[in-house]
Amino acid sequence: MRTVFLTEPIHADAETLLAGAGWQIARGWQLSDGARARAMSGADAWLVRIAPLSAGTIEQAPGLRIISKHGVGVDNIDLAAAAARGVAVSNTPGANAQPVAEHTMMMLLALTRQACAMDRVARNGFAGIETLAPVDLAGRRVLVAGFGAIGRRVAALCAAFGMQVTVWHRSLDAAEAGFPVVRDLRAALPRAEVLSLHLPLVPGTRGLIGAGELALLPAGAFVLNTGRGGIIDEDALVQAAPRLGGIGLDVFETEPLPADSPLAQLDNALLTPHAGAMSPAGYRQMGLMAAQNILDHFAGRLAPAHRVR
Repeated sequence: MRTVFLTEPIHADAETLLAGAGWQIARGWQLSDGARARAMSGADAWLVRIAPLSAGTIEQAPGLRIISKHGVGVDNIDLAAAAARGVAVSNTPGANAQPVAEHTMMMLLALTRQACAMDRVARNGFAGIETLAPVDLAGRRVLVAGFGAIGRRVAALCAAFGMQVTVWHRSLDAAEAGFPVVRDLRAALPRAEVLSLHLPLVPGTRGLIGAGELALLPAGAFVLNTGRGGIIDEDALVQAAPRLGGIGLDVFETEPLPADSPLAQLDNALLTPHAGAMSPAGYRQMGLMAAQNILDHFAGRLAPAHRVR
């Protein structure tokens, strides 16, 4: 009997899918340290959410054949180590696109309409109402960086609110995107009243938005990141915060966010705990796709679009 090691909980329907196919399931979070290490090293497949999988960990599993990511970003997996061992890596493209896109819009609306401040004013007898200055979305220019399944949905939602959408992408053209496309990020930033990031964390995107890029944004701009934390230089973001209209972050360079992080002290920041994909439907779909990827790999029919390497 083959064994799949789960680093974190997944939807019950995904476990049922694996068990129904005859797989033994090892729930890592329920095991002692020693038992967890033995289960990992003896497993044929790992199903991972955000737990880091280092080269040393991968090397300790001689029978491992696939690492199946519950989600899209694979920056928590040492891909070079997996490649060296001949271990396949898969993900679940599109499974969480709708909830993350909606989460992005929730953050944008909460920031521009000053939802948190309005709640405080309403609870305090309307005291301070004269300080509120909500911003309309219609007519505002948004730069969507990254145009995968999530970026496409965010662009469409922004357009539905009457925003002027531009896409930053290195290869797509306007006909493919359905919106104006720019190649030069720095040239596009001075016109971006909203910058929404939907990029994987790879060498070419780590630190993509630093002090220089933030300085190019117009005063009062809004910065949203529901992609990966390492895309933005967080120290630079803290320094730039006073001239920004608002900051919405669902992802951080270190997760969970350290209690002493300067980001937590920003009055104009809305922070959420990497929760964009946490709708019941999205959670179930990611689990089912991640489980199916394991079954498909061993059946020799893993979809190319689901294979990272």
